[in-house]
Amino acid sequence: MTTGDAVVDLTVLPAFLVAVLVILVAPGPDMAFMVASGLNGGRRAATRAAFGITTGVTVYVLLTAAGLGALLAAAPTAVNAIRLAGAGYLAYLAWSTWRNAGPATGSGLDGDLGAGVGQHVFRRGFLVNLANPKIALFFTAFLPQFLGDVTGNPAVQLLMLGLVLQALGLLVDLAIGYAAGTMRDRVLRRPAVRRTLDRLAAAVYAALAVVLLGESTDDLASS
Repeated sequence: MTTGDAVVDLTVLPAFLVAVLVILVAPGPDMAFMVASGLNGGRRAATRAAFGITTGVTVYVLLTAAGLGALLAAAPTAVNAIRLAGAGYLAYLAWSTWRNAGPATGSGLDGDLGAGVGQHVFRRGFLVNLANPKIALFFTAFLPQFLGDVTGNPAVQLLMLGLVLQALGLLVDLAIGYAAGTMRDRVLRRPAVRRTLDRLAAAVYAALAVVLLGESTDDLASS
């Protein structure tokens, strides 16, 4: 589709979709976070976390389309600051989840997830994803490979590709979180198992914090 200098090349979509599906099914931080969210809060909590992650991705899609992704790639100090903040937040989630593991109440039941808790889970997914600037760096490196025959401003093409990736990512996150939440809900009234699942979720949060911290340390050492 061509309108003056603005070009959207849809012929790249088949190859793009194949590449995206390969990326999405590979284990990564988002997948681990969705498993932890489902185990910790059940299916409805996982759903809210998935939409929180998607909202965070939206920010980076818009930044990449606006050309700010390349600017972020040229600012390693800012990237490391965001990563350190994200590692700190994940460490807090790990600590609070471990401390509150296996509550006596059925807070993980789908029907008991109140509006306040739902907003909290959504915000958690949003902040965790926003605290991973590697997503913007990935978009900056990955999306331009599928510009196709674009000859004008690539912003529209990048935005289209980013939104397609985002939509598919949301579907995958929902499926993973729902599966983990279903597993939790089936054993919710068994305190020992519930406590184990909560602590497993805390361990995942802690591991993600270590990954972000390690990436920041590596970048600082190489700079």
